Amino acid sequence: MRIAFWLKRALLVFSVVFLVLVAVELLKGHGLETGLQFALLWSAIATAVFIGTRIFYVSRGRNCPLCNNLPQRAPDSVIPPKV
Repeated sequence: MRIAFWLKRALLVFSVVFLVLVAVELLKGHGLETGLQFALLWSAIATAVFIGTRIFYVSRGRNCPLCNNLPQRAPDSVIPPKV
């Protein structure tokens, strides 16, 4: 389930960023092939940074007020035992 969640999130982020970047490149007057190459590269970079950051924060148990639909379960190793 967690893998499916992160794959769906990554595909969503990638597709949105890709479409925005292609549109911007076309509006700037660049060719379609150049715009697609630019958008493909920077969408992949942006998605990797975004997903990597989200996974890091979730693994540390940090809450993200902008991303309320992230899994809120912290790993057992982060929670100190009760004494």
